[in-house]
Amino acid sequence: MKHLTLVLVLTGVLALAAAPCAAQKVYVDYDSYADFSKYKSFAWVDTNTTSLKLDYPEVDSLIKNNIEYYLVKGGLIEDLEDPDIRVTYHGSSEVQSQFMTSTFGYSYGAGWTWGPYWGPQVVSGSMTTEFKKGTLIIDIWDARKKEALFRGTVVKIHGDDPMKAVKDIDDGIDKIVKTFRKMRAKEQGK
Repeated sequence: MKHLTLVLVLTGVLALAAAPCAAQKVYVDYDSYADFSKYKSFAWVDTNTTSLKLDYPEVDSLIKNNIEYYLVKGGLIEDLEDPDIRVTYHGSSEVQSQFMTSTFGYSYGAGWTWGPYWGPQVVSGSMTTEFKKGTLIIDIWDARKKEALFRGTVVKIHGDDPMKAVKDIDDGIDKIVKTFRKMRAKEQGK
């Protein structure tokens, strides 16, 4: 009987430990008309206001290394001078808002939203984005055309301290990549 009780307790603990991972949600949107094979190089764009660089430099490095792993595995090389794409991430250990005014450059098309709603590029405008605690967003855009190519979001990274949420961050980035690959394969009929 003690053995059965121990098994039930351990099963309950394992179920509770797995619950946060199962609750993680991933959203991916990308320009389905983009020819991703033509992109050969990338460069980072640091966003001190929405990255974890200042408060958690170790986590910032971990996130970038994880994303770079997939970029390099996909055949891209880092080129700080003349990249084909630019990459950034947004994350927060607290709820914060970012106000972005763009007169020329990186911004989202008029129809940007979840789903295949890509519209013409906005040349001038302002937008407010709220980054909620426990959310990681990866943005990739064409460096020459200054058009959004990809946005991957993972919601429900657990832990008040990003250092404690490292596994959730790793898992979330992996899920974003897997989701993107599945979407592209389905789109291409593979």
